[in-house]
Formats: sequence, structure tokens, C-alpha cells
Amino acid sequence: MTQPSEQKVQQPEVFKLSPIALLLDIIGMALVVFAGYEIYMNNEQGGGLLMNAISWPYYPWVIMVAGVLLMIPFHKQIFKAYRIVKQYKKEQAKADRPRF
Repeated sequence: MTQPSEQKVQQPEVFKLSPIALLLDIIGMALVVFAGYEIYMNNEQGGGLLMNAISWPYYPWVIMVAGVLLMIPFHKQIFKAYRIVKQYKKEQAKADRPRF
């Protein structure tokens, strides 16, 4: 018999979400929503909130791209967490498989 201290106990990889990445994600989502509102206002009403300050008609698209870029770090963390969970489940299934 093996002692409990001799048995290998595999711990899953620890994963932490960065609060800074979460904050950037929230700011990015707000920028995307604001840019969508500006696009709507430019097309429907003829002018948005920033139309008087910025005369270039494509400024909402720049705001939208900036918002999407701010969301990238958080989503990279989420995809990393998904890969860790997927690998852990695969290892657990392999460990739980009956050996004949």
C-alpha cells in the first residue's frame, strides 16, 4: 500500500482575473456603446454629442475600435481560463478512466 503522502495529487493551475483588465473591459464596452449611440445620432438626427467638437464624420468608428482594443486583455484571460479548464477536465477524464 502506498502512503497518502506518496500519492500524487494534481492540483489545477491557479487562475486569477486581473482587476485592471476587468476595468479596461468595462471602459471598452462603454466606449463601444457610446460609439454606437454616436453613429445612430449622426445617421438619424444629423449630429451626435461630439459632432460640434469633432468635425470628422468617422470619429465614432475610431472610438469603437479603441473600445474593442481595450477589451482584448480581459478576453485573453478568459480564453486562457477556458483552456486551463479544458485541459484539467481532459486530465481528470484520463485519471478517472478504468484500468483493466
